[in-house]
This record gives sequence, C-alpha cells and structure tokens, in this order.
Amino acid sequence: MITEKEISKRIGKTIKSPIRVGSVADLRIDVSSFLHFFRPFFSQLQDDVYLVRGKQIAFLKTTFSSDSEAIEKLHKPYFEGTKSIDVLAYWIQQLDEDQKQEFDRLSTITRQRNIATFLIEIWDDQYFVERIVEQGFEQDVDDFRVWKRVFKQADRDTVENKSFFELLKKMAGLVKRIHPETRKIQITSHFMRTISKEKIKGENSPEGVHEDGAQYIMSALVINRQNIVGAESQIYEKTTTKDNELIYTKVLEPGEFIFQADTGEEFTFGNDLWHYVTPIEPEDISKPGIRDIIGFDMDILE
Repeated sequence: MITEKEISKRIGKTIKSPIRVGSVADLRIDVSSFLHFFRPFFSQLQDDVYLVRGKQIAFLKTTFSSDSEAIEKLHKPYFEGTKSIDVLAYWIQQLDEDQKQEFDRLSTITRQRNIATFLIEIWDDQYFVERIVEQGFEQDVDDFRVWKRVFKQADRDTVENKSFFELLKKMAGLVKRIHPETRKIQITSHFMRTISKEKIKGENSPEGVHEDGAQYIMSALVINRQNIVGAESQIYEKTTTKDNELIYTKVLEPGEFIFQADTGEEFTFGNDLWHYVTPIEPEDISKPGIRDIIGFDMDILE
C-alpha cells in the first residue's frame, strides 16, 4: 500500500497528512469475489438530477448574462427541488436552436447514485456496525454541495451484508490506526455510476479540485471501468499561496482505492489535501462508457 511517506520520497517534499493508495487485497479482501458481489448493485442507482440542475443554471446565467442575478436567485430552490423547471421557462423559451441543443445536452444524466450511512463503534478491538437513515445529505464545503440533497437509500441487500460490513470495519481500522483512541466513527457510503455517451463527457468531479467536508474520505473504491478512457485520480496539496500543487496521480483499476485526509487535516498534520478525478469518455463512441465506484466520507465522533 502506498502511503504519504512514499509519495514524499517521490516528490522530494514532506507530506504528513495521511494517504493510503491500495487494493482491497491490502485489506485482506478477495478482489475477484468482492467485485463479483457488488457489480450488480450499480444497476439499481437513481439518477443524480442535482448535477444536471447545476449545469442548466450555469448555462442560462452565461447565456442571459443580464439576467444572471435573477436566475441565481432561483438556483437554490431549483437545485433542492422545491421549485420545478417551470421557473426557468422564461429563459428556456428564448433559446435559439443551437442553444436549445446545448441545453438538452447538458440535461443528459451522466451520474447515478445511492447512499447509506453507518455508525461504527469500537470496543476492545471489536467493531460493531449500525446503519442509520438520514433524510438528506449536506457537505461542509463552500460551493453548491452545501445545499441539501436527497438521494435514494441503498437497498438492504446492497449494504446490510457480511461483505459490506467487513469493508466498513476495514476502513474504520484505517482511521483507528491513525487515531488509536477512536471509539466511534460515522461513515457515509456513496454508490456512484458515471456515464459518458458519444461526445458527452462523464464528470467525476464537476466541482473541480475540491474537498468533501469530512475528516477522511475514500474518494473512490473502483468497482467497474467499462469502455472508458480518463478518470485519473489526482491528489493536490493546497499551499499557503492558495495554489493547488499536484502531488500524486493514478488511474484506479477495479478493486483499487485512494483513502486520504480531507478537511481540517492541515491543523492536525500540516498538509491541506484536496482531490480531483478527470472526466471519462467512451473508448468506443458507439457504446456508453461507465465507471462504477463506492465513495466514503468518514468522521470521528468519539
């Protein structure tokens, strides 16, 4: 497993904030069995309409720059679903044919997901898993992701099983090895499919180089790469000059993951880590390209 120590040697600069790059095999999980079990569940995911709504608003603000302020006032209620697309009809109806085609392209679903949250309690080196259901998902960040999103809860068959509980315990173990005093961890899982069709790229990180708002993340545990190019995972350090310095890159293959400190770690360890994943495109444009991952947000509660 690659750690921040190996990365420090490669770049000639000390990185103290925790990074782990490896495979589920490093967690003593059989890769083939793990992938075979979880791949079918990605056909059950719900369309991520929030990504589409954000693209639509951005396009209309650019196209009707003089009305940008009025459109932005509708951004949050439309994004959260308290207002329908009808509130944008005034501007949509004014689009010419080329603009309408671009608006329709931006309205194509390129991401699907579901979600599940768990409490992991640790007593005498025993790990106990309890699922909790939260009504909405919000991130402690400075962009649109701070707004409330409601995603489909993962089916019980997907996440309430021995294989997934074992994975959760292993991830909690990664955190506990960094913080031995840890007794309770909250972990939110995101089963996500990114889709690319013809000239429509699949955005893995539409927010750009970013943090997720959790203490630790597994930015991606890849389950499937099908007919795609791209999806290079990148780790950055944000320096005092507010520039983002690229410190590590890797195209993750099925079974591989990146675990890293995410938010507030600069005060604990000294390095402010951010991350990004490049878009995907289909290798054969006659077929869709697909990337399936499980992402995890992890916060120490006690």
